Amino acid sequence: MSIDLPAADDWSGPRSLLAGNAQCGSKGTLRRRGLGRLLGECALMTELFHRLQRVAPTGVSVLLTGESGTGKELVAETIHSLSAGREEPFVAVNCGAIPATLVEAELFGYERGSFTGAVRSQAGYFERAGRGTLFLDEAGEMPPEMQVKLLRALESRRFYRVGGERDIPLQARVVAATNQALAENRFRADLLYRLAVFHLHIPPLRRRGEDVYLLAQCFLDRLNEAEGSNKGFSVDSMRYLQEHSWPGNVRELYNTVQRAFILADDEVDLRGASEYGADIAEPGVTADCAVTFRQGMSLSAIERVVIKETLRRCSGNKTRTAAVLGISVKTLYNKLNEYRALD
Repeated sequence: MSIDLPAADDWSGPRSLLAGNAQCGSKGTLRRRGLGRLLGECALMTELFHRLQRVAPTGVSVLLTGESGTGKELVAETIHSLSAGREEPFVAVNCGAIPATLVEAELFGYERGSFTGAVRSQAGYFERAGRGTLFLDEAGEMPPEMQVKLLRALESRRFYRVGGERDIPLQARVVAATNQALAENRFRADLLYRLAVFHLHIPPLRRRGEDVYLLAQCFLDRLNEAEGSNKGFSVDSMRYLQEHSWPGNVRELYNTVQRAFILADDEVDLRGASEYGADIAEPGVTADCAVTFRQGMSLSAIERVVIKETLRRCSGNKTRTAAVLGISVKTLYNKLNEYRALD
């Protein structure tokens, strides 16, 4: 017998600010732990920072995965800023926004007269990046035939402009990103292996524990500084930060703080401001969110397993765990005290 639980990722609880800033606060005096312009203190972010510091100086291709709004481009910029080519250009490309017929010309460039409308020669993104970093956001959205050409360029480290005969050395480091899980991506397998020499996953906000408070306060500090005000969060706002699942991740959090800041006189009300935002659907339950029980287990034993597993998937957050289970925090504490006594 198994019971489906909500996925761990689903449980409630201007771009330069997307993943926070390691140096936020009034007049820049309040420092918080982070890396570059990334902010976070939870175990998942601390591990991400460690891996970033390891891979950034190497120059290998990196694949970033993570939901929309988690700050993948900011992570790519951090890799660039810690690399040997930090003084070279950082060029970001949204592959999903380029028409399929123009992807090759945009990436590799083209020569005059190579197609209708090519009235002059144009360098592509690879050339513009030079010895710096080329960030291919949503690279999996590229057409399959373009993925073949990209793979060839990455393997040979050379490419041709559309309509050109001169091969051009590929000197830029490539960092790619997708908001899909690796098992669900649209990459060709051979291209995926070439891009994912090093894979980094950016965790969703709902899995970052108390980082949500850190980020919210950082955003509020920046807004206060910009406006010369001294607004603070209401008590209910602090509850809302933990109760809400933030399906739009850090981007949604910033937009909510900014919206509440605009509406507030002195006290910032995040819950009230949420009514003026987009209604983003909660992510679906994933396949690995089932707990299996032995036949003949007592109801009390099943209840204990469910409570403990829910607490684990909520990263030990008791308020969020109680909300997921539909019980009061007091009831949860009583249950946990009973289990400790039995243990």
